[in-house]
Amino acid sequence: MSPILDHLRADDVINMEENDRTRAARTPQDAARELLDILEAKDYRQTAMDSDAFVWAARKGDVDTVRRGLTEGVGVNATLYGSTALHEACIGGHDKVVELLIKNGAELNVTNKAGNTALHRACINEHVKVVKLLLKNGADLNMTSKYGYTALLIACERGHGKIAELLIKNGADLNVTNDDGDTGLHEACRWGHDKVVELLIKNRADLNVTNKEHKRPIDVAGRLNRDTQLLLETETRKQAEYSELVSSVGSEEGTTVKLFLCGDGQVGKTSLRAILKKTGFIVGAFWNIRRKFRRQDVFNPTPGVHVSSKAVTGIGRLSLHDFAGQAQFYVTHAMLLRTTNAIFPVVYKITDGEDEQKRQIHGWLSFIYCSNADPTNKPRIVLIASHGDKLQDRQAGLRRATALVEHYSKLFLESLIVSQEVFLINCMEARSPEIRRLREVLAAYRDDMMKKRPQVPKVCVQLLTEIEGWRKKRKAFPVMKWKDYLAAVRQATSYLTERIVQLASSYLHDEGEIIYLYQEIDSLLVLDPKWLFTSIFGSLLAPDHFHIDKIARTAEDYVTLKEISRVFSAVADIPLLIKLLQDFQLCHTYDYRTFILPSLLQQEMEEAAWSTVSSKAVYFGLQIRGRTEIDSFSCDLFPRLQTLLMQAHPHKLSRPLLWKNSAKCTDGKAEALLQITQDRRQLNIIVRSNDGNREDCNSIMDLLKDMTYRLLQETSPGARSRDMVLSALDLREHRPQPHAYSREEVEAAASKGENLVHPQRNVPEKVKDLLWDLGNLEGMSGRESQKRPELVETLPHISSREEVEAAAATSEDFVHPQRNVTEVKDHPGNLKVSAEDLEDLIKRNYIQLGKRLQVSDLFPHLIQRGLLQIDEKEDIDSRTNGRRKAEALLDLLSRQGKCTCDEFVEILRVGNHEHVVDRLEWSP
Repeated sequence: MSPILDHLRADDVINMEENDRTRAARTPQDAARELLDILEAKDYRQTAMDSDAFVWAARKGDVDTVRRGLTEGVGVNATLYGSTALHEACIGGHDKVVELLIKNGAELNVTNKAGNTALHRACINEHVKVVKLLLKNGADLNMTSKYGYTALLIACERGHGKIAELLIKNGADLNVTNDDGDTGLHEACRWGHDKVVELLIKNRADLNVTNKEHKRPIDVAGRLNRDTQLLLETETRKQAEYSELVSSVGSEEGTTVKLFLCGDGQVGKTSLRAILKKTGFIVGAFWNIRRKFRRQDVFNPTPGVHVSSKAVTGIGRLSLHDFAGQAQFYVTHAMLLRTTNAIFPVVYKITDGEDEQKRQIHGWLSFIYCSNADPTNKPRIVLIASHGDKLQDRQAGLRRATALVEHYSKLFLESLIVSQEVFLINCMEARSPEIRRLREVLAAYRDDMMKKRPQVPKVCVQLLTEIEGWRKKRKAFPVMKWKDYLAAVRQATSYLTERIVQLASSYLHDEGEIIYLYQEIDSLLVLDPKWLFTSIFGSLLAPDHFHIDKIARTAEDYVTLKEISRVFSAVADIPLLIKLLQDFQLCHTYDYRTFILPSLLQQEMEEAAWSTVSSKAVYFGLQIRGRTEIDSFSCDLFPRLQTLLMQAHPHKLSRPLLWKNSAKCTDGKAEALLQITQDRRQLNIIVRSNDGNREDCNSIMDLLKDMTYRLLQETSPGARSRDMVLSALDLREHRPQPHAYSREEVEAAASKGENLVHPQRNVPEKVKDLLWDLGNLEGMSGRESQKRPELVETLPHISSREEVEAAAATSEDFVHPQRNVTEVKDHPGNLKVSAEDLEDLIKRNYIQLGKRLQVSDLFPHLIQRGLLQIDEKEDIDSRTNGRRKAEALLDLLSRQGKCTCDEFVEILRVGNHEHVVDRLEWSP
């Protein structure tokens, strides 16, 4: 490079600053690129202004030169090789140039040779500012390129979540298909773009549309992380079932909205429920008179959930659910919180300390959010500060309530709709101005929900009418076996098939109208959730201070059959009740005399239960944690996980040891410890083999991991989680809070062949001790390692300037040290890009190259240059379709390392693939 720079400097082609900048480049490749940019810039700046120079200036983001071109009369829509100045400015993300061109009348929707508009070009490299400019000025966001790609399809294909969200907000068609019949969801699923998939599901994309190969998005979703794949599977099934239900007998508008009163104990929910319904003047006045003679210190707690239905004046028909505020009941509350057609008033006491208020509010909002089973639904929240009459300084209380509303509105902005109205009320006073204002807010929420919610399948409305009659006949025990229920439905409505009855019952379960967990032919169905949550769960889970007939527990926190029979003597069928509780994963028994209810366990695990063992022992640990501060796991996750561990005995696991928030189990080869934190934001799975056998650890970890992930999706469908790797050093030393490394930390260390340094202890940890997790944790290896088996090969080799110049001086090749491949022999002044860079280029553009290449046009040129052998051509030709042929060729070129980027691009050009070159994405 030095002789070239000397000549250019002597001829005054470059100045001293440009000379120094080029020589300071880190590698010969960087120096060559730097010099090329300098010479290109000089070329278009020093040439008399014409359309070519004008487009070049736009490509480089040179606002002054573009402005000069416009002044000198160059057409704003001038083209170079079919692309306008606006196209080139957009691909480079030059928002200032884009703005200038638009102001001067640039056509926004003109296409280049590949059929791409400026918006397409901006989306390719995720230039958000440019996309906003184009949309603001009227760019057509649903125009398709030569191969049927809209801007949204491009964003989905490349995983550009911010661009996709922006396009959707501006009305992009979610379900438009390209020439292959793929929607944006197909593309995002195929290439493992989890966040884009979640975004499309949230915005009600069609999950069951099929492409030309008759595949739905779920059928091409092999690269998604576990939690995203489970979400997609669930929503695909639900969407298909809803369509099937509606197509059977039609649909109609719903009429009832549920009101779920949430909050801790003694905050005033029950009183609020009462005064919300007292709308008349006389009724309200009578209530207010009576309350003056009531004892203020009397507390009548709600056991379980109190349910009542009423048409409330000014609001409409409501189904009011008053949730008990005691933590013991949260495990069952989760079943109802997954309902989508509900409004959630969250009540807290304004007289509590600020930290306690935040703990309660944050806990309930996170509980509601993580329980939300419908990603297209944002639960509606009203924060209510009670005990306003107890304040000495009402204005100070109002300021605090306002601050809490503002804080949680921002914190849960993307997940919940938190009303901006501030309520500071006395829950004992009927018809107060605050209560009237609360009714207005609830009425507005209800009307908005009724407009936006999908219509209710008619078959469900008809079925619910029959169920209401059966509830009255079975008041003592409103539970039916599936076969009896199905027979009753067929007798009432003979035209319904078993499949439709099953789907309709599942729909009513999701709406909270019945409790139905279809598992097998002997499944049970609860006709009246109110009975279950109040009469059963109320007595089963009530804490000691509840003055009701409740279950007594043994010293080990177990419950006996005798005690269950005593408390539920009014229930005719005790065995059926026990089966019901087992189906809900609330209890388990080994002998049918003693029952273990994990949610009632109070004993903490002793340190000796998980103590040091053999020095040969190996440890591995997975931590599943909430992705953000609003993500937590549902209250029923860990108790149900403990039940699953018991149910796995004796076929898969030995009988587990259980404590509050902990469990220990073994499969006979390795043992495991599972623990969840008090705030339900972190769940650790630690496995160890006393004999040092990694495969044994692998086996039990896979079992527990699969069990946990599936239950997590069922119990906490709205929560977003991430996987962490626990420090093996901390695990071996049995530290109570082992450090957790992120996926990115482990991958970065692995790619560099370095150790990890424990941040608290400043001690190095060998990455190989964690690589088991890297290979086994779902999503841990990421998309890059799926393409490249060895992480250490992810970084391109960089040859030093001395290596290149020495090889050039002796007219020798130099050999790539990692791949044992001869690099390009050329003078450093004419240095070509190394073959390693071609591999990177192919990986960066693998998706679109696989779709666009017509390999038959390229074969002659590849064979002529010695880059393809006849037998290799025949092997590629044997593939079944064009995409597979193209991918086989790309894999071959990457693997061989013979072809440079320059040669590859030249072959594309001479092989009639100019349109492909136009879409290539280069590294920054």
